[in-house]
Order: sequence, then structure tokens, then C-alpha cells
Amino acid sequence: GARFTLDAMPGKQMAIDADLNAGLIDDAMAKKRRQEVAEEADFYGSMDGASKFVRGDAIAGILITFINVLAGIAIGVMQYDLSAGDAAEVFTLLTVGDGLISQIPALVISTAAGIIITRNTSEDSLGSQITNQFKVHPKA
Repeated sequence: GARFTLDAMPGKQMAIDADLNAGLIDDAMAKKRRQEVAEEADFYGSMDGASKFVRGDAIAGILITFINVLAGIAIGVMQYDLSAGDAAEVFTLLTVGDGLISQIPALVISTAAGIIITRNTSEDSLGSQITNQFKVHPKA
């Protein structure tokens, strides 16, 4: 998605130049369209980075959960003299609980990182940008 949009940016810039040269738009409109294209490029570039961050966070969470289950079963069998089935039942349940609790801060951090990373380079403050985004589709 983002890569294709970023690859199309030079074509959009050339289309603006062609419209300007053909007299279909004036200098002010061309400047406005160039600014929109630049903001779109900044947004999609930031989203590309944010999606890689969130994907890495999700992969790390899955890996940690898998390691916790295996280590819990091993500890249950070796230290607590549980059968493999009992150890799997107990430590899988504990790992799922731990995973749920640890994902709440991860969700908050990922959301905050996404908001900060995707903030474009416009002159508006972060608060006004967030407010404007919520006003775009108030019923959604």
C-alpha cells in the first residue's frame, strides 16, 4: 500500500506541473496541490515505518509467549514434579494471563507511537491535527 503510493508521487508532481503549464490551474492552486502531495508522501512514509514497528512488536510478543510456555512446562516438570500435561495446563494458563496483562501497555505504547510517528510536517499543533482528524468523519 504505502510503497505504491510513494512510488506514484513523482507522477502526481508531473501532473500538477502539466496542469499549470496548460493553464488549467493557477500558481496558488499548484502550490496547494504540491503541499497536499508532500503531506500525503510524509504520511505514507511515516505509516510504512509505524507498521514495521507494530509488526515487530507483535512478533516479539508471540515469541515471548512461546518461550514462556515451554519454560513453564520445563520448570513444572523438573522443579515441581508435575506431569507434562498438568504443567502444560497450569503454565499455559499463567502465560496467557501474563500475555494479556503485558499487551495492555504494549497497545498504549504502540498507539502513542503511531500517533507521534504519523504526525505530518504541517504547521498545525499535534492537538489540532488530532481534533481535525476526528472531525473528518464524526459518525465513524
